Formats: sequence, C-alpha cells, structure tokens
Amino acid sequence: MIRRLLASAALVVAALPSWAGTGVFGSYLAIDPDGPGAAAATWYGATQPGPATLTAFNGVNLGTFVLGSTATIAGGELLSWKNGTGNVTGGVLHWRVDSGTFQDLTINFTANSTFVDRAGNTFSNTGDQRWAALASTSTNFLAGVAAGAHTLQVYFTAFTNEGNRDSGSVTAPFSANFTVTSAVPEPGSAALLLAGMGLIAFRRRQWR
Repeated sequence: MIRRLLASAALVVAALPSWAGTGVFGSYLAIDPDGPGAAAATWYGATQPGPATLTAFNGVNLGTFVLGSTATIAGGELLSWKNGTGNVTGGVLHWRVDSGTFQDLTINFTANSTFVDRAGNTFSNTGDQRWAALASTSTNFLAGVAAGAHTLQVYFTAFTNEGNRDSGSVTAPFSANFTVTSAVPEPGSAALLLAGMGLIAFRRRQWR
C-alpha cells in the first residue's frame, strides 16, 4: 500500500509544470536610413508587449537606397524577466542581409523595473529588466550589398543561467524588405557625358 502511495505521489510530481525562472517579453530596433546624415532613426517593434506599439519591423518596407550609400542599425532594445534563482546576464541583436551569416550586436543592460520601453509602456514587475545600450550604432547593413531587392533579418537573444531566451529565432527571424538601385549620375556629370557623346557623333559625321 505504501509503495502504491509513493508511486502515485511520484507521478503527481512528474506531472507538475516546470516553471522557468527567466524569459524575454519585448524587443525593438532602430534603423537610420542615411547613417551619419541628417535623417533621424526610426524605431520598429519586433515583439511588442504592451498596448502602445510601434510600426512592426516584420514585413515593413525600409525603402530604396542608392548603391554604395549607408544605412545603419542605430539602436536595439530587449526586455527580459527573471524570478527566483533565475538570472539574465546579457543580450544580443542578431542580424543578416538575405541568407547570409547572422552577425551579433551586443545590447548592454540599462535598467531594472520600473522603466518605460521604447513604445512608451511602463513595466514595474519585480525582475523585469531593460537592455537598450547597443554596443555599436554604426553598423552599415548596406555594405557590400548589390543592386536589387533584399531582406534585413533580425532576432534577439537574452543569455541566462537557464539557457538562451529568444525573441524570434534563426529559423523564424523578423524580416523587413529594402531595395538597392544603381547610382544615378549627377546632373552636371550627365550633361558632360551627353556633350561628349554629341561631340563624338559630330566628329564621326565630319570624317565621313
């Protein structure tokens, strides 16, 4: 009888959920369409946790860029939580263009609760954390990209003592579209080119 009770108790314990002590609940990134130029960076939402939201990064059209120009990943934000003995130790924004290799941008710790996220939502639960200090804000995702239609793909990872916690993933990243066009000659250069072509045609007629 005692053995049966012990066996039943063991089954009940095994059936109980295993509660995680860490996780992520929000992520954002900023794109600066002209790098060091005058245009301001635009923030987009990846995983959006509150009633206030930004334009979703997934599926957005980032615009058209001229070949050789600069556009940067200018900011990143990751929201994490921890309970009990759980601990979050770092954050990363992973990015790639098209099907290239993902590259990493470290996101450093910014604040414990209470804090306001990029979209304007306030979070005050004990253990909530904001990671929003991107180690580099000058990563040019257009570098080496040829003319044509492309995608910029990202996902986020929080490193914890229980393993990695992701917002998006390698196989299901957040993906935005953009186009790169060939450089257009300056008006003065185009005029000189046309004048030169006209002179060549005129000389050929004279030779005939």
